[in-house]
Amino acid sequence: MKRLLVVLSLAFISLMMVGCTNKDGDLKKIEDAKVINVGITIYDPMDYFDEDGETIIGFDADLANEFAESLGVRCRFTLISWNEKVLELNGGYIDLIWNGMTATDELSKNIDFSTAYATNYQCVVTRKANISNFTKTDDLKNKQVAVESGSAGDIVISDIVTPNKVTAQLDALNEVKAGTSDCAVIDYTMAYSLVGKGDYQDLEIVDASKISFEQEVFAVGLRKNSDLTKKLNEFFKKKYNDGSLKTLAIKYGVALNEEALK
Repeated sequence: MKRLLVVLSLAFISLMMVGCTNKDGDLKKIEDAKVINVGITIYDPMDYFDEDGETIIGFDADLANEFAESLGVRCRFTLISWNEKVLELNGGYIDLIWNGMTATDELSKNIDFSTAYATNYQCVVTRKANISNFTKTDDLKNKQVAVESGSAGDIVISDIVTPNKVTAQLDALNEVKAGTSDCAVIDYTMAYSLVGKGDYQDLEIVDASKISFEQEVFAVGLRKNSDLTKKLNEFFKKKYNDGSLKTLAIKYGVALNEEALK
């Protein structure tokens, strides 16, 4: 796998430059530049650093690299602030948001989505020693709950309790690990990949029969009316039909949204 340059984006510049998109279309812009800029956060198993600490791998990262290759360009990953993702995209600093992003009606007002390629839901993670304190949703009302600011977890929990908002989902897990929050509400996809293992072996996912939230779908974010959308959806369909998307999903433990991909 090629080593990829990870660029730290500057959110305050985005605030000044929203709307600076290419009039000739996204596809031509990318082909001319010979690079596609993909906005991500560090989110295992979708986008994260390999053991070398330099290369971005993961379910979404591997797919993004393959999509770039199909366009005849290279892929460059840009670390973004999740709260600024729409500004980064519409400001032209990234071409795609490809990071296990939950497709919501609110986001659809400002960006378009690709085919919803995977399913997900929010789950509660706490320390194993405290798991008996979480038997129903109302138990969250008196707890310190960590969430990634602007995430789906932030949305679902804010009607129940005022959460402790942090920069990334991994930070939310670290809050629980450190004991500074009672629990975290994060993507099950990420929780399944990390919780109960390695640094997070003392944490546990609360059984969905006790506390659960509605199912979600993941999609790639694109600028409104982007000519890149058709290319990306064709790519997803091809990868699904040839079986390689299923192989990748098994490798990283991701649940495909097969109804949408067929």
